[in-house]
Amino acid sequence: MKNVRGRAKNRLTNAGKRASIALASVMIKIPYNGSYIECSSPSEAIEVLKHIDAEQQKKITHRSSNAIADLVLGTTSAWTRESFWQFIEKLGEPQKRVLILLVRNHKVADETLRKHLKLKGNQALAGVLSGISKQAGILNIPARVVYTVEDERRAGELHKTYVAANDFLRIANEMNWPEE
Repeated sequence: MKNVRGRAKNRLTNAGKRASIALASVMIKIPYNGSYIECSSPSEAIEVLKHIDAEQQKKITHRSSNAIADLVLGTTSAWTRESFWQFIEKLGEPQKRVLILLVRNHKVADETLRKHLKLKGNQALAGVLSGISKQAGILNIPARVVYTVEDERRAGELHKTYVAANDFLRIANEMNWPEE
């Protein structure tokens, strides 16, 4: 009886060794800059990923702080060909329709936008406009570089006019957007 238990225990011990040997030979590949970083353990892969993320955050922070400084000083445009198309492609259909109206007319009253989008009120319009601001923000572009809002009171009522930013008009025209 003792002999059988010993063999069973020995088989279990060896099975554990086989499993750990098989796991140690697995390589974890992390894609980075067009190639792969190979890690021999999950903990090594986690450390590599933390390092890559920290480096990317430094680059993003540096780029966005420089871009904002340049925008404030008026020395450069917020828009490049790439950022323009990334922005346009991420927009929903209602957001694109708003920007098409702004590019074509330069200024559009809130009533006109609501009618064009078939919206009942300014709260619904605000939801559409927040989508534009959100997508611009993802690209580190301030919403005011896309459009601005002019408020006017007439007979005690607030009327808003949306105005396409000059920089956005320039890049839209350069990109032939929107197509006729």
